[in-house]
Amino acid sequence: MPTQAKEIFEAQSKSVRELLSDNGLGLYLPPYQRPYGWGKDKVEKLLDDTLHGLKNLSKAPDSFTFLGTVITIHDVNHVTVKPIVKSEVPAKVLTVIDGQQRLSSLLILLVGLHNLIRQRAWKVFKGKTPDPTDSARTHLYSETSDMLQMLAAAFYERKNYGIKPPIYPRLIRAFVDQWARDEKLKKYESPIANLIYQYSLLADSEPATSRPTDFRPTARQNAGEGEGDLIKRYNEIRMGLTKLSQRKSIEELEDLPPLATLATNIEFQRALFNHELDPELCAWLGELQDEPAAELMRLVMFAAYGLNRIALTVVQGKDEDYAFTIFESLNTTGEPLTAFETFLPRVVMAEKIQDYQDSDAHAYMKAVQGYLDRFDVGDKLQNATRDLLVAFALAETGEKLSKRLPDQRVYMRDTFERHKDSAGDRSAYLRHLCDTAAFVGNAWEPANNSSRALPGLEATAMTDTVKLCLSFLNSLNHTIAIAPLVRFYSEAVHADEGEAREKRIAEFEKAIKAITAFTVFWRATRRGTGNIDSQYRAVMAGVDSLTGMGPLARQWAVPSASKADPIVDAEALKKELAARLSHSKHGAIPNLPSFLADASALPLYKIARPLTRFLLLAAYHDTIEDPENPGLIIQGKAGVASCFTADGWDDEKHLTIEHIAPQQATSGWDEEFYSEKETVHKLGNLVLAPGAANTSLSSRPWTEKKVLYAALGASTADDAKTILNSSGFTFAQTTEDLASLSRYLPHLRALGQREDEWNPTFMDQRADVLLRLAYTRLKGWLGLELSDSSSDQVVQVEDVEIESDELDESEDAAGAVGTA
Repeated sequence: MPTQAKEIFEAQSKSVRELLSDNGLGLYLPPYQRPYGWGKDKVEKLLDDTLHGLKNLSKAPDSFTFLGTVITIHDVNHVTVKPIVKSEVPAKVLTVIDGQQRLSSLLILLVGLHNLIRQRAWKVFKGKTPDPTDSARTHLYSETSDMLQMLAAAFYERKNYGIKPPIYPRLIRAFVDQWARDEKLKKYESPIANLIYQYSLLADSEPATSRPTDFRPTARQNAGEGEGDLIKRYNEIRMGLTKLSQRKSIEELEDLPPLATLATNIEFQRALFNHELDPELCAWLGELQDEPAAELMRLVMFAAYGLNRIALTVVQGKDEDYAFTIFESLNTTGEPLTAFETFLPRVVMAEKIQDYQDSDAHAYMKAVQGYLDRFDVGDKLQNATRDLLVAFALAETGEKLSKRLPDQRVYMRDTFERHKDSAGDRSAYLRHLCDTAAFVGNAWEPANNSSRALPGLEATAMTDTVKLCLSFLNSLNHTIAIAPLVRFYSEAVHADEGEAREKRIAEFEKAIKAITAFTVFWRATRRGTGNIDSQYRAVMAGVDSLTGMGPLARQWAVPSASKADPIVDAEALKKELAARLSHSKHGAIPNLPSFLADASALPLYKIARPLTRFLLLAAYHDTIEDPENPGLIIQGKAGVASCFTADGWDDEKHLTIEHIAPQQATSGWDEEFYSEKETVHKLGNLVLAPGAANTSLSSRPWTEKKVLYAALGASTADDAKTILNSSGFTFAQTTEDLASLSRYLPHLRALGQREDEWNPTFMDQRADVLLRLAYTRLKGWLGLELSDSSSDQVVQVEDVEIESDELDESEDAAGAVGTA
């Protein structure tokens, strides 16, 4: 029979007392729950909400304060409880998926109330039962005693066992706490469990006839994370309640209702205590001002509201997956746990708690956490974790992982479970996750002010070409490339030192060059991404290979003993990518004329500026002016004008994309440039020039602009001055300023040598030259030899629909650079 909705979860609204005082209840915090982290502002809001509710209750007896939803799993079989003395676990364990911060804060509020009520009760009664003839004091004593019992039952439970029944805190945390009757087995080390346990022991051990000790906890040395915050909040609550009981105003909080209101409002009494107060007690309360008895009754009134009129909706999910799904659909203010945080306890349990700290698994998980710790809790952490796991899934099993949290949790659970019976396989899985984080956090997107690095490899592995490719792919926001790069990086890191590692490092560089060249050729011939991501996914998964290449992912998506293990081979990758680029059903670039025609016709500036800049740098590298064709360039000797380097990519001072014919129509330019709005954004009309000269270049006519190009590309500043002074033109910047921007740049000198007008026909001719130069520079990276025959048929690429997730992963239409 299909599962019914009521079997997946149930929800009930409960008062704090109904939830926490349930016989046999134990609340359990799984290990992935974050440490306690409420700030002073949230505690003040909790107190103020309670005070506001009290004030409303005095006017409307149906008033409640609602504190939101607590999402739990009713762990009938105690599968989430580690460590465990199975026969001694509370009868009803609720594992808390969401709401632990609120529950912890409520519990320290209840502890604080219990402590202060004991102090005030001693001042009033000195440990003695009042004379029965004094009805007012007798009833105050009775209300106080009842309230202390109800408060205590909410934060701990006495188990009926042995001469001295053991104390069980209502809330404990996995790994560091353990419910047990035996003194030797019980363990309450987490901040919240320790605070509850230490106070409960203290309060339970002191006889009513002795002055109670005022509980003022201090943080332990080497205590768990969050203990300092927890104790600060407890002390702030204690201070706030003390002032409220003494009728001292607190600026951030409302005041307590006057005792006279309680004494005269029977509906108020019933709503708070579920009964009417004794008339003589009410008469006395109406007369009290600032006596200890008045302070005591104010605390009892506050506690009664906290227990009986603060309500939560408690959702019990069938299992962890359902509970998280419910949480995400209900959550509007809390911050969901990341898929990595919920994955951590599975790793700990697989390695066994007692062995985890010294295991390789711990080292790998700690390294991943170190990367994620860069990001603040909230959207930044969620996005960083999401992107990391998307890249890892593609590298691990060649699968396209959804960005939805539930799907990511299920993927991490299911793929890790494959290796549950093999310590070596588990270690390899986690090591691969660690390698992915190391690559993303150091090579792809290094921390602020840090240089790109390849951890675990010699510094020489980060060659200039590798650095250039990483900078380009990252600027293009081409995150799909991370997974294949991680495969080659991981193989290099774990290769034996010496010749084997050197070979793997060379393989990594060969792979990143192939990926970069494939990406440039593919993207330069399409208006969008052209569904390039699906090409990489097919390569990672080993699907529909054109060359017989198996999956590049570490494992097959569906494990099978009959399938050969995947192989990481850069030459195989080059051949597969080259085949996909030229195949009619994939890249559809069968020859060089097709590439030149498609790329030159597109407004690349508007499509992808990082791609445009990369093509221009590749074209300009080590070129000189073409003496046969003024305005164009040809290949020169090595080192004559190096710019296709990591430094060249970073040098936006001298190498910023500028339009030759201005973007907006202006006098002095061929009108044909503006007959179609995209023409000026084509590669042939773009140039890399010093950005600081833009105010002078801007919309100048061609006759003036070519002078500036000649000066900015001059061999020396003196040559630049001579060119500027002999021109007879006046520019927005001084000759000195413009000369200071000059640097030997043959591509600018070439433009300055063109005597004829700048027109669309010459623009197209220049585009052909630039694209041929770039192709020549990059073709070897991909092992590509496209035919360049005059008889070749020019094939126009048909842009395909862009996948919705590719829109998320790619730069916008204007080519603005995103972040990985």
